Amino acid sequence: MACLLIKPDCLQHELDIRYAALSIPNEFVVGYGLDYDGLGRNYPDLYKAL
Repeated sequence: MACLLIKPDCLQHELDIRYAALSIPNEFVVGYGLDYDGLGRNYPDLYKAL
């Protein structure tokens, strides 16, 4: 399995993740295809939502 972002503190089950681009803290992020209620999806970078 490969993933772009992984939040190790949030994992509830053991996963066989072989490739992870970034390990991030348990914070909500938007941008680069990730959104909040349709907002932020088209941001060119990742941002921590406030």
